[in-house]
Amino acid sequence: MKRLSTFTFVGAMLISGTVSACPWSSGAYAFSEHGVYGDFTVNADCTQMVWERLSDGPETAALERTKHGWKGELEKADVELLENGENLRITGNGGAMRQVRAERKN
Repeated sequence: MKRLSTFTFVGAMLISGTVSACPWSSGAYAFSEHGVYGDFTVNADCTQMVWERLSDGPETAALERTKHGWKGELEKADVELLENGENLRITGNGGAMRQVRAERKN
């Protein structure tokens, strides 16, 4: 009986979103570290990000859940928003990866 109640509790938490809630949801962010900079927003359910570029204009990317966070593919790089809600990994098309800290603006 205890096993059944544990599964019921975990199932309820998954449905309510408390286990894997996205800390990036409904946020506007900016970062600038070591020559890497950007601004982006994330929608309420963490399924889409809009990346702002100074020269090219905004770029929208779908986000999907990964082992470490939420990942999207942009034209010139892949971006993974990490579960801690502060850091992201940016991997350029050439394979160079940078981890930076983003500041929430809203």
